[in-house]
Formats: sequence, C-alpha cells, structure tokens
Amino acid sequence: GEEAPLWIHVGDDLAYDVGGSASCGARTVLLDLDEEYGQTAKVRFSDAPMPSWNTASEEELAKRKAMNDAAEGMVDKRVSRLSMLPDAIDEILKGE
Repeated sequence: GEEAPLWIHVGDDLAYDVGGSASCGARTVLLDLDEEYGQTAKVRFSDAPMPSWNTASEEELAKRKAMNDAAEGMVDKRVSRLSMLPDAIDEILKGE
C-alpha cells in the first residue's frame, strides 16, 4: 500500500512550533540552539534578565510557560545545530 504523508515541522518555539504543529498531527524537531547563538527562547523562563525589547506582561509569560511545559512532551527530536537536522529527519522517517 501507499504510505500516508508525513509532516515534519522544524521550529525553535516550544509552544507555537512544537505544540501547535504536533496538535495538528505533525512530527516535530525542536531547534534548541547551542548557547553560542544567543537564542532567547531558552532563557525566557529562567532567572536571567529579559531582553530590553521584551513587552510581555508577567501574565503572558506565565501562560506561555504553561504552553511550553505542555509542549515539551511533544518534541520528537531536538537539535542544537542546523547540521544535525538531516539526521534528525532521517531518524523520524525511519521510525526511530
């Protein structure tokens, strides 16, 4: 028989990229970049100071943290460098 189509979503945002696409049936790859790239998503809910351009209220941040926590279990693969992406996609396609 013919295989069903497979949607793999790659993104750097747990709540919107992973949570949203997984809820629609996609397999997911979280691009969780190494520290050297200065990705702000991973410090959003830490004790680190927020970037000066941040406009989110404390209530918005609390809602976003809950969404991120819920999406954490929806990550199929996590990569810290773009060079790791082809292997992650191959593993998903192979059912690993």
